[in-house]
Amino acid sequence: MVPGAGSTNQRNEVKLQQTASGLNTGPGTPLDGARVQWVETVTLKNGQGPVEGTITFTTPGGSTSSLYRGTVSTDAQGRVTATGTYRDSAATGEFAGAKGKGSFSLAYTSKTEFSGQWQGEVTLPGRTSSKR
Repeated sequence: MVPGAGSTNQRNEVKLQQTASGLNTGPGTPLDGARVQWVETVTLKNGQGPVEGTITFTTPGGSTSSLYRGTVSTDAQGRVTATGTYRDSAATGEFAGAKGKGSFSLAYTSKTEFSGQWQGEVTLPGRTSSKR
């Protein structure tokens, strides 16, 4: 994660704009091996608060983006976790017309790395729904 501009709005409150990128490792899914990019805003007050952003998966055949919202929590040892929900918002190429929604959870394994899981139902045009 690369923190963007941060600001302090009130006592014990911090607002961060962040971006991250990497590769999706969801074996057996249409998005396995896709390039992933996140853009999000997190507002923490006393180490907890809302997160909202966009996650985009890009493959040679197209891309799909989802809006997400959730809650971030930190603990005294500096561990960071997040949970929430997402819904597909835009798609191109072979993913054009994709409809889906679900939930996510993630945990930071260091200051710059995290792993997570996105689960839900996705329907691609002309195909049956698929779990990811």
